[in-house]
Amino acid sequence: MLYTIIDENEIFTQPKNISYFYKRVDNCILEGVKYDKSIMLNRVISTDLRDYLKPEYRLGARMKDL
Repeated sequence: MLYTIIDENEIFTQPKNISYFYKRVDNCILEGVKYDKSIMLNRVISTDLRDYLKPEYRLGARMKDL
């Protein structure tokens, strides 16, 4: 049970028509979700742990091109 004044439909509603984009950069794969005119980085897939520490690959970062 949720104790909130916000309607549960607003909390659990999923956005429609989600567009995912994938791009291979060096040795990793970047997944992004299209929002407005930019793409938000959603996931980094890599076997190199240093890729996860790169500031340009931080989750939630807005990118012009993916």
